[in-house]
Amino acid sequence: MCAICGIVSTDREDPITESTFLRMRDSMSHRGPDDAGHYIAPGIALGSLRLAILDLSERGHMPMSTMDGRYRIIHNGEIYNYRELRSGLQRQGYSFQSNTDTEVLLKLYAVEGPAMLDRLNGMFAFAIWDCEERTLFIARDRLGIKPLYYSYHKGALYFASEEKALFAAGVPLLFDHTAWEELLCFRYVAGEFTPFTDIRRLLPGHFLLWRDGQVRSHRWWNLAEKVQVLRERLPEDPVSWFRETFDDSVNLRRISDVPVGVLLSGGLDSSTVAASLAEQGGHGTAAFTVRFEEVDYDEGPLARE
Repeated sequence: MCAICGIVSTDREDPITESTFLRMRDSMSHRGPDDAGHYIAPGIALGSLRLAILDLSERGHMPMSTMDGRYRIIHNGEIYNYRELRSGLQRQGYSFQSNTDTEVLLKLYAVEGPAMLDRLNGMFAFAIWDCEERTLFIARDRLGIKPLYYSYHKGALYFASEEKALFAAGVPLLFDHTAWEELLCFRYVAGEFTPFTDIRRLLPGHFLLWRDGQVRSHRWWNLAEKVQVLRERLPEDPVSWFRETFDDSVNLRRISDVPVGVLLSGGLDSSTVAASLAEQGGHGTAAFTVRFEEVDYDEGPLARE
């Protein structure tokens, strides 16, 4: 699952204390049991908790930096086409110290900047600090699978995978009473807003660029535009197209240096994933089901079937 967090400020004289920052990072320790790291310099702090999926060695430690030390990255997620992207960079003369998708992300950004987002196939929330330009780049995947929250507090930008990490760093925990109507109606606050005052989500398909205390938000992917393109190019055989697309999606998610399993509820969606995974990965695939004592809520019999 992994977790990332950070603080960036224009005031290099006001130190970000290590104790405060580690409290921020470690409030999310359940998300990353395999490794923990942090980087603190005047005006910037980056933290990471890792659940190791690719390259389980110490070479996957984060924050990860380029050889010249200019760029540093923290990353939550997985880039499914990282091998193809890595091969392209190697053909350009770039070398790699690990077999992680994180290192590919880092070097791809160093070469292409924000334009590299269009080339990524995956789920991700990551931040890259440019020590030379003193800019912070934070990006979130197309559909917002990986979470990212941020807040402005005392002239600094705070961000993290979970809201509670912001509170652990000193951002005030205040309920936003204007959210009551939406919470009661939908049990959820939509868009960039949250139930907490001055806490925002980085929207799916968006990135933030921080420089000199100024933040620019940009939408780099638009679902409506992609849907329109697909409508104009309908597949001749929709059933075959769906099966090929679905199986390819499941196959991409089998890329791992640890065993792959499936969370099987018994519903149509997870059952279909399990069937595709079994066909591609063999019948030794592990399945896990959450059960309930209340019969009306328990899908155990369906999952077993």
